[in-house]
Amino acid sequence: MKDKSGWNKYRHKRPEIVPRESELVIESLTNAGDGLGREEQRVIFVPYTVPGDRVRIKITQRKKTYALASVVEILEPSKDRISAPCEYFERCGGCDWQHVPYAVQLSAKQEQLTDTLARIGLLENLPMKTITPSPQEYGYRNRIQGEIRAGQFHYKWRRSDQRIAIDKCVIAEDAINEYLASTDLTQTLQGRVEISVEDGVVTMSAVNDRNSTELGFRQVNTAVSDVLTARLLELVGKSECQHIVDLYCGRGHWTNLIAQTHPDRKVVGVDVSAENIDAARAQTHELALENVAFHQAEVEKTLKKLGIKESLCIVDPPRSGLDTTVIDTLIEEPCKHLLYVSCHPATLARDLKRLTESGYRVVSVESLDMFPQTAHLESLVHLERI
Repeated sequence: MKDKSGWNKYRHKRPEIVPRESELVIESLTNAGDGLGREEQRVIFVPYTVPGDRVRIKITQRKKTYALASVVEILEPSKDRISAPCEYFERCGGCDWQHVPYAVQLSAKQEQLTDTLARIGLLENLPMKTITPSPQEYGYRNRIQGEIRAGQFHYKWRRSDQRIAIDKCVIAEDAINEYLASTDLTQTLQGRVEISVEDGVVTMSAVNDRNSTELGFRQVNTAVSDVLTARLLELVGKSECQHIVDLYCGRGHWTNLIAQTHPDRKVVGVDVSAENIDAARAQTHELALENVAFHQAEVEKTLKKLGIKESLCIVDPPRSGLDTTVIDTLIEEPCKHLLYVSCHPATLARDLKRLTESGYRVVSVESLDMFPQTAHLESLVHLERI
């Protein structure tokens, strides 16, 4: 059927008219690092904004219930907006929130964790501790990853495969920036690399397809990592469990430290990487520990063989969270205590939902700001078998 204009409304759908620009007030920050505002019934995500900003935006992508936008002009800046110290900010993809005061960052992360656990995990009124801040807001990263091209170090642009050459990274430790300034990068490794510092020694390593190096995984913020380690040791010490199982143990730092601290307990570490397990066993030999054993295996395939019913288990999975097989085993053969370390609130909430519906109780929730100037957050949840 055609209307008077000749438009056949059954054969064609009029395209939605997207306004080129509109005004928006930013209400909050999201765990993806964007500012959030609302226009009618649609949520709009706008990077590099601060709650309280009144901005003119341009819609870049429109979905059914939300849209993505970029800032055309800041019409009225928030009282909380500050100047970013990095000349590459808003181009480099390394930082989200250099324009946000640190206290506001911490508050946003705590609120996001609480909201995510309630929304996805259906967990409310949890015994949650105040977020642990990083002693250093900048200059905290002990390792950075990027790409060396034509004698320059490059980061990726935010949400893009484009690269941006940098001379300095303000969230990296001074030793790394001194290395970048003093090294002829045309004579070093080329392509994807990691530059790290440990005990004052700077090392460059090639990054493989698994996004790791021969040095293995290490937390990027030494000071906050030490706080996390101390808290894990405290919880292990309070437990009566004589069998400790460290799943996704990496190079065995926590595993060997627990074994060294508690020589009367049996400690087991599991990791899929042969390189990690070799390094862990080498440290065990160096420390002359006799109460620790390591298994090079996939956690989901070996967990049932470990006999964890009277154990305290530590899990520190990748951002994707626990494999469903691992959760199934933890439910079928529940351990006495479970310490879950997570760097992704959404997958943490998803996993906690299943665990708390199947015989576990949350004892405590802690968050640690391992990554200032970004939206990322580290969490530690203590669960026990009911």
